[in-house]
Amino acid sequence: MIRHFVIPVVAVMVLSGCASKAIYDQNDLHLILPCKTDTAACMTKMEQSCAQVKGQVMSRNIVQEELPVVQVICRPPAKKKPAPE
Repeated sequence: MIRHFVIPVVAVMVLSGCASKAIYDQNDLHLILPCKTDTAACMTKMEQSCAQVKGQVMSRNIVQEELPVVQVICRPPAKKKPAPE
């Protein structure tokens, strides 16, 4: 019983202590592609999609469901704020 309580508490402490900045940004693009063929080819396609918006790949993941699903988080370049007049 205690173990069911301790594990989530430890996980929250570790995750909150490790991140010095936000994992996700408001402008991040979450690209998700169910992959019927080679997962490496699907991953390359997703990374190319990120490069098209001149973004940086922040994370990549392959989740096994009915079909493998390729997930990429892409962070586009920050937009410059207009100078105040």
